[in-house]
Amino acid sequence: MGVVSTAAALGLVLWAGLSPLPLVAAVASLRYPAPALAAVVVWVILGRLRRRGPTPDDEASFLGNVVTELHGGASPRGAVVRSAAQNETIDARLATRAAQLGLASSRLGSGLATALPINGRLAGAAWAISTDAGAPFGPVMQLLAHRAAERGRLLRERSALTAQARATAWLVAGVPLGLFAVLVLTGRIDLGSSLPIAIVGMGLQALGVAVIVVMLRRRS
Repeated sequence: MGVVSTAAALGLVLWAGLSPLPLVAAVASLRYPAPALAAVVVWVILGRLRRRGPTPDDEASFLGNVVTELHGGASPRGAVVRSAAQNETIDARLATRAAQLGLASSRLGSGLATALPINGRLAGAAWAISTDAGAPFGPVMQLLAHRAAERGRLLRERSALTAQARATAWLVAGVPLGLFAVLVLTGRIDLGSSLPIAIVGMGLQALGVAVIVVMLRRRS
């Protein structure tokens, strides 16, 4: 693949809003198969490690299902078990096991606190109060479901407001790196003689990306 066609393909990928990494990996694998494969493996491992847990919408769905089951006549323990079965993204195994085995209410409350990242402590406390004092459990779960849904709405709004800045960050980070990779892979740059300059350039590039990341986090 020539430098012109590679640059054109990279430009189309960026214009479409896609990540340039698959294209760079494909070009690298043609010239340097082993290093390219190692880089892809490292990238996949890092992606798996950075995978996020349940979202606020998942938690809102879980709590909403608990409320629905309670309104349908289910017991609080049964509502938790059925809601956990309907929401696989919420890891409520501890709470489900405690409910099914009839363990102490503190064990079930602790399981809810572990399973729900946003309202876990509140849900666990509500369960304890409901069990000890006989207070209704459904209204509190409904309020917590609305709270989680509101958190999800705010996160979506924040993502929409910072979408342009994140796209700019991808361009600032991706275009120089992609162009440099293309020039190295096509032999236009001798990496051996240009290694000090490349190190300085990549260091400045990394510094710029770090500044953008900090700015996005402060804005959010």
